[in-house]
Amino acid sequence: MSIAPPLSRASLSQQIRDRLLSRIMTGALKPGDRLVELKIAGEMATSQAPVREALRELEAMGVVETLRNKGARVRVISDEELRQIYDVRAQLEGYASELASASGPALLSRLEDCVGKMRKAARKGDSMAFADHNMAFHRAIVEGSGNTVLLGMWETLNVKMRTMVNVARSSRNLVDLAESHMPIVDAIAAGDGARAHEAAKQHVLDNKPVMTAEGPDAGQ
Repeated sequence: MSIAPPLSRASLSQQIRDRLLSRIMTGALKPGDRLVELKIAGEMATSQAPVREALRELEAMGVVETLRNKGARVRVISDEELRQIYDVRAQLEGYASELASASGPALLSRLEDCVGKMRKAARKGDSMAFADHNMAFHRAIVEGSGNTVLLGMWETLNVKMRTMVNVARSSRNLVDLAESHMPIVDAIAAGDGARAHEAAKQHVLDNKPVMTAEGPDAGQ
């Protein structure tokens, strides 16, 4: 590993997590690669404690796994796993959008802001920033539903990480993906719960990894 720029003292574990996540998403760290605490700590000029915390966070996100007597390694995330998660997301977010359609102008402003930021990140080709703003968009809807049980279930799906995996595997244009959120915004703006439900559900299903004759082929 090359020596990385020095980290600030604030949120060391978060910075280490984000650097490792970026390497995983870009393929610099591949599925099955070992993640050795001491080596990472030396590269990032820090102690092992924040590295250990970063690895725990990545494990909770589902991109790292710790094997007994073998330590941490980059986890293999299959297209089929992504497909199943997107199927569940479609149902949850469809219902959330139906409920959120009665939330009023505050939610609409948040959603429009998120789409604007997605467009900006897409034009720059910044997939990590895109994933951040994409997650913020979908979280705003689920929070806007007012259903805390629904929010808890949705959070277990790690939408940001799965979006990043999907973006990394797909050739779909990010600008087009940003625009694909607008039918949801329009339905919520109209206060049409049934249309919002269908728009959100279809948005997720349209962007899940698809199956080809040759096998799984990730979508968005």
